Amino acid sequence: MLYLDNAATSRFKPPSVVRAVTDALLHSANPGRGAHRAAIGAAMKIFECREAVRDLLHAPRAEVVFTKNCTEALNLAITGLLKDGGHAVTDTNQHNSVLRPLYEAERRGKITLTVLTANGAVTADALAESLTPRTSLVCLNAVSNVTGAKTDLAAAAKILRPQNIPLLVDGAQALGHDVFDMDVGGDLVAAPGHKGLHGPQGTGFLAFRKEIALAPILFGGTGTDSANLYQPIGSPDAYESGTLNTIGIAGLREGIVWTMKHQTEIREKSRTLTARLITGLSALPNIRLYTAPNDLNGVVSFNIGDLSSSIVADILNETYDIAVRAGLHCAPLVHKTIGTLKSGAVRASIGYDNTAKEIDVFVASIKEIQRGAQRAE
Repeated sequence: MLYLDNAATSRFKPPSVVRAVTDALLHSANPGRGAHRAAIGAAMKIFECREAVRDLLHAPRAEVVFTKNCTEALNLAITGLLKDGGHAVTDTNQHNSVLRPLYEAERRGKITLTVLTANGAVTADALAESLTPRTSLVCLNAVSNVTGAKTDLAAAAKILRPQNIPLLVDGAQALGHDVFDMDVGGDLVAAPGHKGLHGPQGTGFLAFRKEIALAPILFGGTGTDSANLYQPIGSPDAYESGTLNTIGIAGLREGIVWTMKHQTEIREKSRTLTARLITGLSALPNIRLYTAPNDLNGVVSFNIGDLSSSIVADILNETYDIAVRAGLHCAPLVHKTIGTLKSGAVRASIGYDNTAKEIDVFVASIKEIQRGAQRAE
């Protein structure tokens, strides 16, 4: 299969990730639930991954909380930060993992919400104009999972930090593809382990500044202060109730280490192949391209004339053995903005192991589908 669905989950996993997962599975123990060597060894795997996340984000003092995915991390940040009567700001580029908790908080009367229209990426000027004295949270993604548009997080942080307004960054499509520095752009950063970081599914994390206080959203056993009938205070215990996914986290640590080691190569390859894909599609007639030529972030969305994106994806799968993602990509406001709310879009997303030849094969396949559609008219 020619796999171009890496924005959903990366197909390539480094051998070190596979070995770490296998070893942790074969030597299973519950971290923080015993004082025997096996439990301590499992706890060390968790600790080492926390340190790897801090290294990745250039944030040695950040708190790191493990979650089962980026969705849970974003929900923890949003639900844990919002205060009654507050005001939150986001934009139309966001995934439902951001939009749904914000809209739900608005529906319950907890907050007021401003959603900025982003034609490409939201501008710093638009962000500044949206703020009010009650603004208590701004949520932006680093890279759109539909168009690949990249947000200027440094500019956003420069506006927000003097006003002590926390910036929550959805890093799902950015971490691993580009260097990220929390000191420059982001007070809280949520990410999955299974995309650009080349780790296993079922892993994710939220990293945040030590001075940020979050209310927990999950309550239960933490292996600490067990006589207390109230949730422990402080990170990470307050936010990691229940048994952690030690096996996945062990793999995630290796995925982060491998990704950081190859980050320059990953970035250059992603940019080169994205440019090749955009150029190839742009040369075809009747292609509606929704990714700008300068947004070389591994995500390219398009349609073939008025053909349904789902039909195109099905043909690619069944006839050409090519995997892409069609539809709304859990980001309806992006599609409303670009005019594809009814049709959806075809999204091709590039991974570390994709090649120039594969990009050319994909473009040739789109050309054949296009010709077939023209003959059928």
